[in-house]
Amino acid sequence: MTDLQAEVVVIGAGPAGLHAAFYAAWRGLQVRLLDARGEPGGQLSALYPDKRVYDVPGLPATPAAEVVAGLVRQLDGLPVTWHLHTLAHGLSRVDGGWRVQAQTPAGPGTFTAKAVILAPGMGALLPREARVPGEHPDVRTDLPEPATLRGRRVLVVGGVPQATRAALELSEAGALVTLTHRRAGFRGRPAELEALGAAQAGGRVQILAPATLNALSPGAAHLTVNGESQTVPADTVLVLNGYLPDLSPTLGWPLDWQGEYVPDGPGGTTALAGVFVAGDAAQSGGDFKLISVGLAQAAVAANHAAHHVRPELKVRPGHSSEKRLG
Repeated sequence: MTDLQAEVVVIGAGPAGLHAAFYAAWRGLQVRLLDARGEPGGQLSALYPDKRVYDVPGLPATPAAEVVAGLVRQLDGLPVTWHLHTLAHGLSRVDGGWRVQAQTPAGPGTFTAKAVILAPGMGALLPREARVPGEHPDVRTDLPEPATLRGRRVLVVGGVPQATRAALELSEAGALVTLTHRRAGFRGRPAELEALGAAQAGGRVQILAPATLNALSPGAAHLTVNGESQTVPADTVLVLNGYLPDLSPTLGWPLDWQGEYVPDGPGGTTALAGVFVAGDAAQSGGDFKLISVGLAQAAVAANHAAHHVRPELKVRPGHSSEKRLG
């Protein structure tokens, strides 16, 4: 089992986690950013990337995916290491800090740091269970690295934005893609939907919708399309039904959880010295589950974490306009 070192581990790559990672790294700390999903953004990416968000400061009526893209772009050039498809589930004290146990793409792993910032939102966003009749040797509920499916016949099932993106990314990676859904429409950003139409017109993606997936069998899927039975060859079936938040991986941590909230003091401090909380899980925010609140909590928690890790760093970061990143 590999143990990866950092000065700060941030758990959750939603808006609060991304901003916490930025501030800690901007203060010069080495940061590892963990998230259970394969892309950053939390609920903004998983649930409504195509919808406009109206209450982010300075970004009026901005698609959620663009809010995420800006938060990610802000990390460019900073000492932040990404660990996606990584589900944090354990926390233990070690000399000088904390060790986070996690399930990584390579198996069990640990991350050791002097400070941990917990920003899980409503919980790790885990794929909904695939409930499809029949048997098939390769049914998945989340998109793997597209290149691993190059040359394979892939059936993508779903109308959520992730299904649209998966079809496009798999096609670009060289997979033979069929996209199907029980309704005719698909969700996604306008540019993605335009690209999907072009891929269909160019024969790079086959779209069967509206259609009913009746059953799977080894190497094939059996559908009803326009009232007629149709069998589609499929080496891999990707069933994308969205995600459900799950706090259970971290609820066992000794943080005096109050339901879905962690009691927090000034600076996002918790019952454990060196462990901070920000965003929807912080009790101080109450029912104000707003991006603007989470961003503020993240900035404050990150600066307190910076001082905890390196006492010579003041909690107050100073004005960014007076500093340079490079």
